[in-house]
Amino acid sequence: MMILRGTRHNGQGPAPAPEVRAITLTDLRRLRLPERFQITAADLEPVIASYPVKSFWVPATGECAIVTPWRHRPELPSLAYLSAFDHEAAILGAVIDSARTAASKALIFLDAVEFRRASFYDRNGFKLLENILTMELVRTTPPAAPNGVALEFFQLSPLDAGAIEAAAALDHRAFPWLWWNTVDEFRAYLASAGVEVWVGTMDREIVSYVGITHFPGWGHLDRIAVSPDHQRHGLGRASLDFAIRRMRQRGAHRVALSTQGDNARSQRLYMNAGFRRTPEHDYSVYGVVFDHELLPAKDERNRPDR
Repeated sequence: MMILRGTRHNGQGPAPAPEVRAITLTDLRRLRLPERFQITAADLEPVIASYPVKSFWVPATGECAIVTPWRHRPELPSLAYLSAFDHEAAILGAVIDSARTAASKALIFLDAVEFRRASFYDRNGFKLLENILTMELVRTTPPAAPNGVALEFFQLSPLDAGAIEAAAALDHRAFPWLWWNTVDEFRAYLASAGVEVWVGTMDREIVSYVGITHFPGWGHLDRIAVSPDHQRHGLGRASLDFAIRRMRQRGAHRVALSTQGDNARSQRLYMNAGFRRTPEHDYSVYGVVFDHELLPAKDERNRPDR
């Protein structure tokens, strides 16, 4: 069992070093999990069992940090939940040290659930990796497919290993490293309620795919990708229009999506299709990056969208 110690003291004189330990299955019932997380100790059992010595807690107070693989990528741990007050620095120090020791590429933290002050990220060593913008489309009639774009779509099956691998290969060519989906991520995504993945083909070659989630009365475009070899030929718009039509067929009156803040090309695509910004739903991605060579230059990110 890994045990680390750290300090954070706001009073006078020396502060006692809290005991910070890696969370084990027997510790789960003693964690301090705020209700807003909407997660129970039972929910965390598979996380702790499959991704050990990544999540930490202070036994004296129940404060904890839960870490999961980002997009099913073990080399990219993600800080999924943080419940820390008096011992924030000690817990995060343990998490960061563990990630560094395991030769992780980075430690990821989304502020989509908890919006924290900039000082939190600064004092704990997190850098801004992406600003994520959100948009919504409200339209009464489905869009028409663009003329001259001959794309055929088929639904990706969880049982079609070859097609999943091909979609993952396209995904890795279309997106920066942070947003890559692994084969395991595709399988987990396809097993989620309301999810569909449709692959666009041209001359029997997979050239695009869209991932969508259906909710009662609305749909979310989770992912749209176009092969870099076939960009700037209208395939992005054809794939987007197909996704919108599919969500309309399933009863969606609203369609929402998100995109990287510096992805100007995708933003133009969505705005031209009638989407409008919903800044109240924006969020950011922060990280402690250990392998800086993996961070792409800004001009390499303007690709069809996550």
